[in-house]
Amino acid sequence: MPEPGSDPYLDMRRLVVPSRRDVTIFDVGANIGQTIQRFREIFPQPTIHAFEPGGDAFDALRVNCSRLAGVYINNMALGPQPGTQEFIENTNSDMSSFLEPGDECWGTVKRRTLVTMITIDDYCRQHCIETIDILKSDTQGFDLEVLKGARRLFAQHRIHLVYLEVIFGKLYKNSAQLSEIYEFLSERGFDLVSFYKIYYINGLAKWTDALFVNQQYDI
Repeated sequence: MPEPGSDPYLDMRRLVVPSRRDVTIFDVGANIGQTIQRFREIFPQPTIHAFEPGGDAFDALRVNCSRLAGVYINNMALGPQPGTQEFIENTNSDMSSFLEPGDECWGTVKRRTLVTMITIDDYCRQHCIETIDILKSDTQGFDLEVLKGARRLFAQHRIHLVYLEVIFGKLYKNSAQLSEIYEFLSERGFDLVSFYKIYYINGLAKWTDALFVNQQYDI
């Protein structure tokens, strides 16, 4: 068995209740389905709710994943409150964000579109989802806002693992700091499992992925 901290997906499999086969995963910022494929390799029968607001990325996501059993794709965003918000699509789709590009962002803005946004709490209420085993968020600096939309589930200890991107550099304007994300999750009973690969620009750390676990998860 690999050491903890070497592979986030193996850590998630280790931490999810072993007897559970009906693992519920939220893939927020699914892009074209890369993470969905990895989750399906790690878990035998996952139920995955994927969210991608970008038009071109969602078209590719639909081609790649719409016929997969247990995968539900949504052309919408998750955020702190329901409504619409401007989504900034980049020529590199994995750099698209609700935040304005920063000095270290690459690619160029190709389109600005108003997209539908709902909260995790509202989506779960609408679809009768009581618990989330893994909440993965990769929304290019918007991840803390995604978490804020799940206040009810967090308060009820209905989310077990949170796996998200943490940005250190100036990729986007006004992106959440690590300290803000850590404080938000720590106040809700989460412990840090590990940081994973750190990405550098000009010898300085710019972003990484982090996994958090709630020991009080109520299944």
